[in-house]
Amino acid sequence: MNALIFKTDRPAGVRFSGANRTVGRTLVALLLAGLSACNGLRTNGSDEPSGRAKRMRVVVGEIREIGLPSRGDTTLQLVGTSENQEIVEVSRRELASEDGEPGKTAPAVFLVKGVTNGTAKVVFSEKRTGEEGPGRIRKTYLVEVVSQ
Repeated sequence: MNALIFKTDRPAGVRFSGANRTVGRTLVALLLAGLSACNGLRTNGSDEPSGRAKRMRVVVGEIREIGLPSRGDTTLQLVGTSENQEIVEVSRRELASEDGEPGKTAPAVFLVKGVTNGTAKVVFSEKRTGEEGPGRIRKTYLVEVVSQ
């Protein structure tokens, strides 16, 4: 059986130096950066990176507006829910398109109200009209309600 033998001018155990080492390190660094970026953009069917809820602090009785861009699809509805309505109430305010242009959709505006001291998760999702379940999560907030 014939084996292929490659001969090099370099003895075994000699390391690369100078420009070759720099190029190799740069390629490894780019590979690691690319893998890290892919991991950070992973989503669970949502517009938010997985496991990341935006934090919000409100005072008891305070109402904050949160606007989400509407996709313009009439078969989809945006829904806002609070995991604990005793702490945070969520309601939706309908807006008309400001310029009245056909085909232009106004953002969906939700009102988040602090009711009592505590913390609650608020999830904004979209789902088809009549669809059961949580739908596709668009944005998540961790709302902390504090007294004045």
